[in-house]
Amino acid sequence: MELLAPAGNPSVALAAFDAGADAVYCGLQKFNARERSENFTHDDLARLVAYAHKNKRKVYVTFNTLLKESELLSAGAELAHLAVCRPDAVIVQDPGTARIIREYFPQLTLHASTQMGIHNSAGLEFAREAGFKRVIMERQVSLDELRMMIPDGKPPVELELFVHGALCCCLSGSCLFSSWMGGWSGNRGKCKQPCRRQYFDLDAGSRGRGEFLFSPDDLCSLDLLDEFRKLGVCSLKIEGRLRRADYVEKVVRAYRTVLDAPSENRKEAYLEAEQILRGVCTRKTSQGFYTEQSMKKLIRLDSIGGSGMPCGKVLKNVPGGFEARMTGRLHIGDTVRVQSSVDSDDGFNMTVLHLESGNRSVMKVLPGELCFIRSDKKALRDSLIYRTGESGADLSGRIARLPLPKEPLDLTVDLNENGITVAIQGTELIYSAKIPSLAPARKHAVSPEDLQREFSAAASEILEAGIIHATVQGEWFLPAGELKEIRRNFWHFAEEKAPRKLYWNIVRDHLIRFRKAHQNMILNAFQEKNSTGTVILSGREKSIPGKNIARELRFIQSSDEEVVLPPFVPETELLRLKNEIGMLYRKGSRVFRITSWFQFMLFKDLKDVILKTSFPLPVCNSFGVLFCKESGAAGVQAWIELGEGDFEELRKHSVLPLELYAYGRPCIFTTRAKLLSWRNIADVRDHRFELKRDGGLTHVYPEEVFSAGEIPDGVPYCYDLRHAGMGEEPVSTFNTFREWA
Repeated sequence: MELLAPAGNPSVALAAFDAGADAVYCGLQKFNARERSENFTHDDLARLVAYAHKNKRKVYVTFNTLLKESELLSAGAELAHLAVCRPDAVIVQDPGTARIIREYFPQLTLHASTQMGIHNSAGLEFAREAGFKRVIMERQVSLDELRMMIPDGKPPVELELFVHGALCCCLSGSCLFSSWMGGWSGNRGKCKQPCRRQYFDLDAGSRGRGEFLFSPDDLCSLDLLDEFRKLGVCSLKIEGRLRRADYVEKVVRAYRTVLDAPSENRKEAYLEAEQILRGVCTRKTSQGFYTEQSMKKLIRLDSIGGSGMPCGKVLKNVPGGFEARMTGRLHIGDTVRVQSSVDSDDGFNMTVLHLESGNRSVMKVLPGELCFIRSDKKALRDSLIYRTGESGADLSGRIARLPLPKEPLDLTVDLNENGITVAIQGTELIYSAKIPSLAPARKHAVSPEDLQREFSAAASEILEAGIIHATVQGEWFLPAGELKEIRRNFWHFAEEKAPRKLYWNIVRDHLIRFRKAHQNMILNAFQEKNSTGTVILSGREKSIPGKNIARELRFIQSSDEEVVLPPFVPETELLRLKNEIGMLYRKGSRVFRITSWFQFMLFKDLKDVILKTSFPLPVCNSFGVLFCKESGAAGVQAWIELGEGDFEELRKHSVLPLELYAYGRPCIFTTRAKLLSWRNIADVRDHRFELKRDGGLTHVYPEEVFSAGEIPDGVPYCYDLRHAGMGEEPVSTFNTFREWA
C-alpha cells in the first residue's frame, strides 16, 4: 500500500520523502482546500515532480475547491501549467474541474476528492464511469461498511483512505458552517473552523459552562492497516497540509515502521511507531469513524479546539510580548498556538523567535520556568500555550538545488519483423531502426513493458520521456545491448529534430480549445421560456394548489410530486433505497432530485425519468452543469453559496435550466458522531442553531432563514419549507449579496 503524506511547502515534501513516504499531495497557491498553507509555486511543483519521478516517488496536486464561473478561465490556465508539470494525479471536488480535465487536459489523471462525498458502492461505480482513477473515501464511512462495499477486496477504482490526522466532524463536502457565519467557505479552502468553538445549551436556563460540541479527536489507524490491506486499499493518506516538517516526518516514519515490518516483528514495530508518535503535537487520538465504538466517543467536549502539546500559560502582557509560566519545553524556532481559555476563537499562531529567562536571552526554556516570549500580538491573561511544531532541519539549500524538469516527449514505440519505429507524438517525426539480429523468440520475448522501460531512460540533458505507448507485433528476441544502442540513437535523433517547447505548445492548443468552448457556451445556453417554481414540503403539510411540489422520498403523497432523495445513504441502506425508488417508479413517480453523486447510478435501468440536481449537491459553473447533463440530469440547482453575481454569470453559460435556491433553512452541518442531546445552542458570539436528529445523523440548522430576495424574471426557483415557514424572521441573505470567499 502507498504511504501518502501531506506537503504544505517544498521543505515538508522533502522531509516526507526522506522519512519514507511513497507519495505526497500538495496544492498550488490557488484553487486548493488549504489556502492558509504556504503551498507551491509553478516552479516549486515542477522541481518537486522531477525529483519525485527520478526517485520513483509520486506527487498528487490538490485542485479541490468549488469554482465560480468567473474563475474558469484562470483555473484553465492553472490546469495547463499542471499538464506541463505532469504530476501523477490531480485531486478534484468540483465536477466542472473534472469535466475540463477530462476533455481538454487528458494528460492529467483524475482522483475524486473526499469532498465529493463518495460513501457507498454506487458512488465508486459513478466515479469509475466519470473517468476517475481513484476515490478518496468520505471519512465517515465505517470499516464494516467498507467490507460490505468491497467484499472481494477488489474495488472498481483505486481506493484511498485517511489513516492519520485531524478529522472534520461534518460529512465531507457538505459543510456550510464557516460560510454561513461569515462567508468563509470550507469548500473554498477558507474554513474558520467553527466546529472547534464552544457552544452553550439555550434550553438549560442560564448558560453554564460551554462545551466543544463538534470537536472530534484526531485519527490514528496504525492498528487497522492489515484490515485496509484486505480491502484492497491502495493508498494510506496522512492529513495535515497545514503541518510543519517535523510533524509530517515523524508520522510518516511511524507508519513506515509498521508497514515495512515482517509479520513476526509486527508487535515490536507497533511499539516503536507508538513511541515515535508520542513526540508528535496532536489531539487525543482515536479510530475516527471506522468503528462504532470510536464514533460514539469521538467528541472531546471539554477540550480546547486547537491541537498541540500544552507547554505553558500566559501570566500577563508586557511591552514587546508576554510573560508565561512553562509546563513543557519550548525552543527557539518552535511554533505555538496561544489560545484563550474562555473563547476558542480568540487566539493566534506564532513562531518563537526570541526567548528570555532571568533577563537574558536563551535558546530554550524548561517546565517550571518563568519566561518572556517576544510577540507583536497581545495575549489574554490565562491563555494556554500549545506547541504545534518543533524547529527542524533547514532544507532550503536542497530545495534551491533541485533542477527544473527536462522537456518531456510522448512516444509511440512499435517492434515488428521490420525493426523498431519510434514516433514523437505531436509531430510527424518517426525514427526507424532495422535490426539484422532480430529473430523469433524461443524463451524470452521482448514485451511492451520492456520497450517502455528501456525508452524511458532518456540519454539526453534536455529531453526526457513522457507517456510511452509500446506495442510488439509477434514474439521476438532482441539482445539487450542492441536495444540500448537503438534507444541511445533515438534520443540523439530527438535532440536534433524535435521542436523545443513541443509539449507546452500541445498543452497551449488544448487551453485555447477550452477557452473557445467556454465562450461558445453563451451561444448554447438554455433559454428559459416559462419560469416554474418548486416548493419542497415536509411530510405533514398539504399540497399547495398551483405549485409544483417536492417531498423527501419517505413522505411522497402523490406520483405528481418530485422525489427528493436522501444525500447520505450508507452501504447498509443502499439496497433499500434502490427498492424504494423502484416502488415509487412503478406507482408513477418520474421526477427525482439528485442530492449526491452516487444517485445517478440508481436510474441506469429506469426509462423516461427526469433527474434534477438539488441541495446539497454543489454545481457552481457551466462545466459542472455540462458534467451533470452528461450524467443524466435534465436540470440543475445552483449551489447555495453562490452570490447574486455568480448566479447570473452561471445562468448566461448554463446548458440546462438553472434553478435558484430562493428560500429555506438549509442544513449547514451533518455528522455521524454521537453528540450531546442538546437541541438549541449558541456560541459565545450568540450565533444560534438548532440540532435535529434523524437516525444515525445529527443535522444543524441556523436560527435565521435564508432568503435570496426578489427572484429575477424567468428564473426557476425553489422554496424549501421542510424546516421553515414563509415570512419567518430573522432572515439571512447568506452569500447572495456579498463576495463568496
